[in-house]
Amino acid sequence: MTFLGFDRADLRLAFNIWRMNLVDRYLGSTLGLGWAILNPLIMFALFTFVFGFVFKARLPGADSTFAYAVWLICGYGPWLATTEALTSAANSIVSNSGLVKNMAFKTEVLPIAATLLGLIPLVVSIIFLFGVQLVTGAKWHWSLVWLPIVVIAQFIFLSALGILFSAITTFIRDFGILLPNLLLIFLFATPIFYPPEAVPSPFRGLVFLNPFYIISSAYRAVLLENASVPLLSLGILTFFSCGLFIFALAAFRRVKGFFASLI
Repeated sequence: MTFLGFDRADLRLAFNIWRMNLVDRYLGSTLGLGWAILNPLIMFALFTFVFGFVFKARLPGADSTFAYAVWLICGYGPWLATTEALTSAANSIVSNSGLVKNMAFKTEVLPIAATLLGLIPLVVSIIFLFGVQLVTGAKWHWSLVWLPIVVIAQFIFLSALGILFSAITTFIRDFGILLPNLLLIFLFATPIFYPPEAVPSPFRGLVFLNPFYIISSAYRAVLLENASVPLLSLGILTFFSCGLFIFALAAFRRVKGFFASLI
């Protein structure tokens, strides 16, 4: 049984490549895979200390500065997953040139497996937030049932972009170098460090069209606000992502025959 040209063997291959990429990244270090958890954990702890106790940033209507740090991590965790997923996927063909040249397999599996590396910082951020809620005595909310839907919607979107970016980077290596800078621009253009109300009113409408804002607001609704996800915006994004995924897959398969000669 196949779906979009993939079968069970391709799923197993994607998992094995994902695991191999994760192990290779920290090969030779003492902590090994522990760094995959420790790196984002240190970042979240630093954000909590800096914005909760040093700068003492405060959300409108909040009764403590600690609330802003939690709110920030709830948006920045998914963004960290986005950055990890897209940068890894963009370079997945070039960095696995040996596999592409010497093995017969569906190379579109590579950017999909690389995109799933973003699950690590995402899971760490969610566990960190659960730990904070446990320490502060916050109660679990019914809205957590929406969490898997938000994760799936996010990674359909990221997988579609990852497939496109991997093909572009193979032809234009400068794109892989430029991508982190583009993502940094999107980070500050997206209400992650600030609420959408802080955006000047002439530009505020554009915020709600930003897919990264739709994703971050869905996580905040589910994890912090005890609310259901913004169904309309998330549904439109998922529908768009599915179409983009099919288009990206078709475009990738059309040009992948040139990869071996380019890497």
